[in-house]
Amino acid sequence: MLNLLEATVKPLMLNQPVLEVAYELYLAAAPATYPLINLHELSQRTGASLLECRNAIVAAHQVGRFPQCALEA
Repeated sequence: MLNLLEATVKPLMLNQPVLEVAYELYLAAAPATYPLINLHELSQRTGASLLECRNAIVAAHQVGRFPQCALEA
C-alpha cells in the first residue's frame, strides 16, 4: 500500500519548471543512443543550481521519464 502511495505522489513532487526546459533540451539533442542534456544550459535557462537540475532529472528518470539520456556538466 505504501509503495502505491509513493508511486502516485512522487511524480507530483518533481521540479516541473526545470523538467520542462530539460525536456526541450532532450528533444533538441542530436539523435544518439543517449541524448545529451547540458546541465549548465539548463541551469542558466531556469535559474536553478546545477545540483537541483541534476537531481530533478535523476528523480524524473526514476519514475520513467528521460529514458536513456546523458548529462553533461
